[in-house]
Amino acid sequence: MEHFIEVLGEMCPIPIIRAERALKKLKVGEKLILETDHSCSIQSVTGHFINKYGYPCKVVEVEEGIWQIEILKKK
Repeated sequence: MEHFIEVLGEMCPIPIIRAERALKKLKVGEKLILETDHSCSIQSVTGHFINKYGYPCKVVEVEEGIWQIEILKKK
């Protein structure tokens, strides 16, 4: 199951905080998609969840200047 959060216009640490809250509610194997328009969020969000939890992350540019960060809850 996929869950979606839009954080357009929000700068770090807000996307990380919102993703943390959402991931706490997800079950193992579910995916969170975070949509952002801040390129700095790509590195900070993926780095946070890979380093802290070991969650696989994938980044897709869905429109020019808009990215979706997919975070898979593993444990």
